Amino acid sequence: MTFVTEEALQWSFELANDAVYFASPDGQTKYYGFGKQAELIGGSFEQAQIWLAKVQKNQLQPVFGGFAFDEQQINDSRLMNGYFFQPAVVYDVVKQQVMGQKIDLVRQTQSSGTDFATIKDETDWHTRIQVAIDDMQQNMVHEKVVLGRQREIQLTAALNERQIIKSLQKTQPTSYHFVLKHGGELFLSATPERLVKVANGQLATAAVAGTIKRGENESADEALANELWHDQKNRREHQTVVATIKSNLEAANITQLKMPETPQILKNPQVQHLYTPITGTLSADNSLLAIIKQLHPTPALGGKPSTWALETIAAIEKYPRGLFSGPIGVIMPDGDGEFIVGIRSMWYRNKLVNLFAGAGILADSDAAMEYQETDLKLLPMMNVLKEQTLHD
Repeated sequence: MTFVTEEALQWSFELANDAVYFASPDGQTKYYGFGKQAELIGGSFEQAQIWLAKVQKNQLQPVFGGFAFDEQQINDSRLMNGYFFQPAVVYDVVKQQVMGQKIDLVRQTQSSGTDFATIKDETDWHTRIQVAIDDMQQNMVHEKVVLGRQREIQLTAALNERQIIKSLQKTQPTSYHFVLKHGGELFLSATPERLVKVANGQLATAAVAGTIKRGENESADEALANELWHDQKNRREHQTVVATIKSNLEAANITQLKMPETPQILKNPQVQHLYTPITGTLSADNSLLAIIKQLHPTPALGGKPSTWALETIAAIEKYPRGLFSGPIGVIMPDGDGEFIVGIRSMWYRNKLVNLFAGAGILADSDAAMEYQETDLKLLPMMNVLKEQTLHD
């Protein structure tokens, strides 16, 4: 019997009340999950560990979901404050395997498209983040804070969820794809950044910090990459992230840590980053969730020192982040799995969309330039949305 087509899986995603799509940029992982065997709403790391042991005791499907960035609550959401679920069935597209109880994959008429009714930006963002810049200039212990902004878009009609997945695959081929659907809400991310992957006792993570735009041609692109690599502000920001991840992994008893001495360049369609891959070995009594708890939030998502950075984020950002920049991913029944950070992301419900983007702020940051950087980081989700406005 032939494996179901991805087209049919995308149609089923659009119809399902609970669904997930997860794919890695290297093409080695691609899952679609439907239905709900079990769920955990808003749990802590400890609660998730207990729940996970219970639900995976007798059911062999993977678990998908994520933790909210911090403890701030979004009152009108059952998804954004942290959500995990075990689908009734999971389709592994790469291995051509089905885990769980097969369901009928149904098709329906394609939506006709939507338009932007209103767009609301945080135009005072650069003014508000100046407070953090002034703080760091006066207090050298405060090294870095990552500050986010949101763009709210009111749509004229519902999103075509099947097209959302197609658009991710088309416009963001070098990023992770994560789309989580529950209770009429949708959270999606096209992130370049892995938080941690665990497979067969080996750990892989990466530091991603420092950003510049892409060039209009190959020579311009390489010139920009070279500028980024030599830029002292971005190198300091990147080294802060590398050092903190290394320290946290050592605290989590990860051994045989390996990483290059200098960063590489990671290229995405709209931007390029400084990137340092990091690998290590787990002890037998360690777990994926324990490592996530130790790593989150990295200075690439929160800042340093962490307590001050989290307080600054709560004070300066207008709205809670929810799953934005939180750890999201998949846990396999054997304990292996992969989590990414929920950036370059979007939250959708009731024809309303919130886009998210952030920037690492240092003492020598220029507020206006940081605002421009967040504009670049909003482009992946803007491009996905704009494909929804192309009517047949």
